[in-house]
Amino acid sequence: MEKDESIYIQGILHNKTQILEEIYERFFPPVYSMLRNNQASYDDARDVFQEALVVIFNHAARPGFQLTAPFQAYLMGIGRFIWLRQLKKNSRTEVTSNPEERYDIDADLELQVFELEKRNLYREKFERLGPDCKQLLQRFFDREPLQSIAADMGFTADYVKKKNKVCKDKLIEAIQKDRRFNEISTSSRSNKTDTSAYE
Repeated sequence: MEKDESIYIQGILHNKTQILEEIYERFFPPVYSMLRNNQASYDDARDVFQEALVVIFNHAARPGFQLTAPFQAYLMGIGRFIWLRQLKKNSRTEVTSNPEERYDIDADLELQVFELEKRNLYREKFERLGPDCKQLLQRFFDREPLQSIAADMGFTADYVKKKNKVCKDKLIEAIQKDRRFNEISTSSRSNKTDTSAYE
């Protein structure tokens, strides 16, 4: 591994524009090439690349993190894992691999990918709520005082509590009705994903 490759991790952690641009310029082409061989469009590859950077950010932000593989192998392993899961969910064919390549994804990184998928599903369903529900839930998530929310929205505190429950139930129902919910939940509980495509 090149000694200075930790600069990429630091660039991601500290949102350093110049380093992030270098990461895209240097590492997107091989990631795109790998995914293109596995039915991914250019836009698919861009999305997977972005998601992989989010996973790296969350993983590297943990205390004691050390980059123990070349950055490109680390990034491509995460990208391949994310795309494999998308193919499986869409009942498309398995990801092909070059026998000389191996991209290891440990259990902790798998959980990071599952968490990202859960957050994405939540955000998607949250955005489909009505404006009142979105505002109300967001203010509760931000831990604003009940009386303040009620006063601002022109409701009684009791009504706000009831409305919050209705909105929360609506959000939960929308998430749980989505076919991706059970798949993500089952995968994250078992944490046993077929990694044969990486070998």
